[in-house]
Amino acid sequence: MDFEEEHAGGDDIEEIQDGEDIFGEDADISVHDAGSKKDAVIFLVDCKKALFDMDLDGQGTVFSKILSAFSSFMKAKIISSPDDRIGMIFYNTKSTNNQLKFNNITEIYKLDGPSADIIKNCLKIEQNFEKDYQLGNNAHFHECLWLCNHEFKELDKNKFNMRIFLFTPDDLPYFKDQNARSSALKYAKQLKDADVQIELFPLPSQNEFKIARFYGEIITIDLDEVNNAVLDTSTKIMDLHQRIKQKEFKKRALNRLIMDIDDIKIGLKIYCLVNKAKKPTGKPLDRRYNQQLKKKAQFIDEETGQALFPQQISTHLILGNEKIAIPKEYMAKIKGFEKPGMTLIGFKSSSALKDYHNYRASYFLYPDDEHVNGSSQFFDALIQQMILKEKIGIVRLVPKQGSQVRFCALLPQAEQYDENHFQTPPGLHLIFLPYADDIRGLSSVKQEGADITRQTLNAAKILVNALTIQDFDCSNFEDPSIQKFYTYLQGLALQEQNIEEPEDLLQPDFKGMEKYRDIVNLFMSNVSLECSNMPSRSKGQAGGRGRGRGRGRGKQEESDSDDCSKIKGKGRGSTSKQKIEEEDSLEGEEIYQPIKKRGRGR
Repeated sequence: MDFEEEHAGGDDIEEIQDGEDIFGEDADISVHDAGSKKDAVIFLVDCKKALFDMDLDGQGTVFSKILSAFSSFMKAKIISSPDDRIGMIFYNTKSTNNQLKFNNITEIYKLDGPSADIIKNCLKIEQNFEKDYQLGNNAHFHECLWLCNHEFKELDKNKFNMRIFLFTPDDLPYFKDQNARSSALKYAKQLKDADVQIELFPLPSQNEFKIARFYGEIITIDLDEVNNAVLDTSTKIMDLHQRIKQKEFKKRALNRLIMDIDDIKIGLKIYCLVNKAKKPTGKPLDRRYNQQLKKKAQFIDEETGQALFPQQISTHLILGNEKIAIPKEYMAKIKGFEKPGMTLIGFKSSSALKDYHNYRASYFLYPDDEHVNGSSQFFDALIQQMILKEKIGIVRLVPKQGSQVRFCALLPQAEQYDENHFQTPPGLHLIFLPYADDIRGLSSVKQEGADITRQTLNAAKILVNALTIQDFDCSNFEDPSIQKFYTYLQGLALQEQNIEEPEDLLQPDFKGMEKYRDIVNLFMSNVSLECSNMPSRSKGQAGGRGRGRGRGRGKQEESDSDDCSKIKGKGRGSTSKQKIEEEDSLEGEEIYQPIKKRGRGR
């Protein structure tokens, strides 16, 4: 298992990624930040009989899906955030096991750090449930909240984000008992005052789940995150893994800025939607004591070998053969522009924005009413008019004090919901545009003219139509190297004997493409590729030296020659001509079914 190198790639990579983290913060909200708050989550599960019935999809019970989601949540935490706290409490059980001795409430796992033993054993709970816990109906919901509050009191709220994941199929735990209902509201308010969020996961039952009957007064709703997925009251249970992942990776603003439009000021929150996932950096340990080592950097005079202090070090640039010293105060003046913020320059037609203009990951802008009241109304009107008139905004951006001035476009996005009620929020995509200094010319690249026959064009058309992927979405494809890394790391942590290889979603569908073999051969027979003059690239040639390099070249050339002879000989005959003529007569109509969609459905 190879870890990410701390300085992998050398100077070239650093130049390409210069200024990538323009806000000076970690843009990946799913990676644990030692400087931020830790997470403390209690899974509170209402063990009603409906949870043990087979789910509508026929793939296990709802209870098994909750346990599987808990296991996945624990696996993610044990790798990325080992200092977080996770617990699980069942209520409405015949058994009783908790610190406060409340009846029919069983504390399965105390609020503690993730562990390999819990991950291995939690999936076995359903098998032993009837023996160890059994179903009951006499627990008081306010006592469940009291117990959770008691668990959280042992934590420092300045160091932890405390949350309760509530799973229940019952939308009205108190039908007639108004005193018990008042007690539940009282303890829910105490949790809210202690900065504990209650997040509801409605589960399927015979009747429609209506949040307004009771839980609307209990659950904590973040106005920045409210959508139909959070308040889903349908009888169809969505994928719990996906829903919990939405809860786990909470949206967090990277920065807040003021946008100036003439004399109008709008408050903005800036979010990062896409950030490269990386393997964790390996940490050096003292092999004798298994303790982590610390690195210490020190500047040493090249001539005397004496260690230098920071005040003895200055910065210089070389102009010609002379070293020009630049004091820190002068460097600050060079870098300094106006205060951080965003200024609208004007609007352009959306057709002026080209795909190749987006040379780095974009950000997402959302109104911030906390800083400037009324920002949401102005923002909504601005987005609607930009979409209606097919316009983009051009802005000048200063992300933070002393940073480079950025040249950006604002691309509007309307609000949408998918079939699972997951929201595509309204907002503006902040797309970074290249300066004239950044654009590289391709004057040395010259396109040589080629005579392409109608038959060749039709053969290419058939090939493209046949191999078109339906419903392509890059979010359905996971990085195979990262998936393999964490799979083996998980197997090592859990001491698994047989580690199952993760599915590589980037592998072509070889079986599915077999039925298009004739189409591929048809295209190859019309382009007549010549491979004899192509340089061979083998492992020996690319990275090896000496005798291994020479042997690799000879074998590869021989193999290439054989492959080319096969390519040129296939696909000729009456069948090829007949298919081309059919395509020519249809003038572009698709006569082959596209291949099925690739990737993991979500």
